[in-house]
Amino acid sequence: MPQTSKNYVGVSGVASVEEAKSVASLARNAGFSMGSEHVPMIGLQASYKSLKYGFSEGNRRVPHMDMLAPILSAVRRDTFPTIHYYTKEPERLVDELTALLKYDGIYKADLVGGIQINRVWPTEHQMWELKNRFHGMKITLQMSKAVTGEMTDAQVAEKLAKEYKDVDYILLDSSHGKGVEFDQEGVVSTYETFRNGGVRSRMVIAGGFTGSNVKEKTLWLRGALGSTDFSIDAEGGLRDKLGEEYGNDVMNLDKVKDYLNGAAGILLAQKR
Repeated sequence: MPQTSKNYVGVSGVASVEEAKSVASLARNAGFSMGSEHVPMIGLQASYKSLKYGFSEGNRRVPHMDMLAPILSAVRRDTFPTIHYYTKEPERLVDELTALLKYDGIYKADLVGGIQINRVWPTEHQMWELKNRFHGMKITLQMSKAVTGEMTDAQVAEKLAKEYKDVDYILLDSSHGKGVEFDQEGVVSTYETFRNGGVRSRMVIAGGFTGSNVKEKTLWLRGALGSTDFSIDAEGGLRDKLGEEYGNDVMNLDKVKDYLNGAAGILLAQKR
């Protein structure tokens, strides 16, 4: 595991400069900084649709492509900004991410800290290409049933340990931003199987975190795992629905504030 990667507390689905600045400020007020044990992560969604058309129609969680650089610029110094990317053509993953990171000079200007690859299992060669094209870029792989299929946790761990040693983060997420709560016992079992199987990437746990439950869930995870050596990320549970369609919702900064303060109460408790 690269020594420069740190555990984080994530708020994803940020879609404007104003939201990004507000989240960064709330994280700072909660005690999270780039120097703390858990750093603040701000996640921006992008996909083949936004890359091709400049936006993703009907999805309020996806910023317009022209807004990526301004959003990232606003928070790069104080947070670990990542772009969460999905493609429907896995064989084009490297080409699409290359186009994305070159857009408005995002990578050249060092505006983004990491890329999260959603619902796609890159080949070992694709990972090599990304690491060699974009030095220093942290990469997160989302491990869910949409990616692993019928593989057991032990089989996934073996594959990760052998072929994906340079991956910085492994995301354990069955929610996909829909606010579905993770299976507590199941995620701990997967975490321990991965660790015992030689996976040394940082582990990220997501699924159903809200401002009202984050303290309880994070406290339980700390007890079950015996440490705070994990990251968390939240998206759907920090938003207010405007309709039933995915992405037809808006970020609620009061929920974000409660989430960050609740997480800090557990993850930064020893520092206070």
